[in-house]
Amino acid sequence: MNIRLLRSLLAVALLIPLSSCTPATYSKERVEESIKNLCKKEYDLDVTTRITGSTLGVFIPVEGLIDKDLKLDQDAGEKIEDVALSIHRVSMSTDRPLKFYTLTARDIDMPGAEFVLTGHTYDVVRVRLLDISRGEYHKRILRDFRFNPVTAGEAKIAELFQALNENTPLVQTIKHIFYPIYTLGQDGTQKIEIIDIQSKEISEQESLFYVKTKEFYHPKPGFESYGAIFPPGFLNEYIILVNISMLPNPIKEIVAKYFYSGNEIRQRELQKTFDQYKDIGYIAMDGLPKKALDEGWFLSRQITRRIKMTFEEEKNLRNRFTVQSSEGHIENRIFQFKFSISSEMPSLSKDDSEVIFSRILKLIAAVTHRYEFEDFEGVELIDARPDGKNIYLSRDDLERFRRGRLKIQDLI
Repeated sequence: MNIRLLRSLLAVALLIPLSSCTPATYSKERVEESIKNLCKKEYDLDVTTRITGSTLGVFIPVEGLIDKDLKLDQDAGEKIEDVALSIHRVSMSTDRPLKFYTLTARDIDMPGAEFVLTGHTYDVVRVRLLDISRGEYHKRILRDFRFNPVTAGEAKIAELFQALNENTPLVQTIKHIFYPIYTLGQDGTQKIEIIDIQSKEISEQESLFYVKTKEFYHPKPGFESYGAIFPPGFLNEYIILVNISMLPNPIKEIVAKYFYSGNEIRQRELQKTFDQYKDIGYIAMDGLPKKALDEGWFLSRQITRRIKMTFEEEKNLRNRFTVQSSEGHIENRIFQFKFSISSEMPSLSKDDSEVIFSRILKLIAAVTHRYEFEDFEGVELIDARPDGKNIYLSRDDLERFRRGRLKIQDLI
C-alpha cells in the first residue's frame, strides 16, 4: 500500500472514532463544553470557547502574562500548556471534524498583552504517529507574543473619551477636533457616550476604529439655533487611527464626521472610509477567532515565520545572511512572500541571491508538499531590497523545482 495513503488512513482513524463500536469520548455537540469542564476540573482554569466552522477557539484570561523582563511569565506559560493539552485531548477524541485551533491568553491588568497559539489539528495526529518529529511539529505552530493593536487601541480610546468627559488638562489642545460640541457648547457641559465601536487590525502596529457616539451639551449664548441641527443627544461619528508603537500616546489621527468649511457645516462618509480598509487580524476582542481559518492563510503565516527561522538556525545560512523582514499572504490563489535579507557585504552577489531564493523555494515546496496542499496557482517571491529581484513560479513549476527538474539559475 502507498505509504502516504497508509498514513492518511491512520490519521483519519485517530481523528474519527469508530462509531460502530466505540463512541467518541467527547461528542461533537459538546466539544466546547468539554474543554471548559476539562480545564476547570483538572487545572482549575476558567476558559471560554467557540467553534466557527472547523476552527476551535479557546480564550483564557491570565494575571501576570508578562514577567519583569517582558517575557512570557513561567506560571502563565504553564497555564497555557495545560489548556493546550486539554484542546489536544478533546480534538483527538471527538467525532466533530476540527481543522484548526487557536488558544489566546490575555493579561488581565495590561490591555493588549496577549499570547496566541494557532495550530493545525492534523499536525497533532502526525506527531503522535511519529510521521513528523517533535521539532518539526513545533515549527508548524504559530506563536504570537505581542500587544494586540485592537485591544490596546480600544483601551486607549476609552481613556480618551473619559478624559474628554472629565475635562482633564490632557485634552484641552485637541477638543477642537470633536466638532461641533466644543464649538457650540458651554465649557464643561459636554458629555460624549460611545454607543458602538467597530475595529480593524490594519497592520501589526496599527488599528482603525469607527466610533459612533451620542453627544450632549448646553449651547453657548448665541448658538441656541444650532440646537435644531445638533439637539442634545445627537448622534456623531469618528474614525480613530491608533499606532501602538507610539505608546504611551498611540492615538495617531482622529477624523470627525462633521466639519465646518466654506461657511457651512459639511459631513464625511466615515463608514465608507472605514469599509475600504482590510482587517488582517483573526482574533476578535473576545479572544476568539473572528472567522474560520483556512489552510492557505495558515500555510502563508507558517512559511513566513519559517523563512526567518531557517536563516537563523541553519549554520551555513546564519553565518552569511541576516533576515531583516519577512512577510507573506495568499490572495487570489497566489502565495506572495516579501522579504529583505542582507549579507556581510554591502550588496548581494548573484550567488547570494541564488542561495536565498533557492532556500526559500525549497521551504515553500516542502511545506505545501507535506500538507498535500494544492489549492493555489503559484508563488511569487519579492526581494524587498532596492535592487532586489522578483520571481514567479506556477504550482507545477514549484513541484518541478522540488523534484530537481527546474534549477534556480533558470529562474533568476
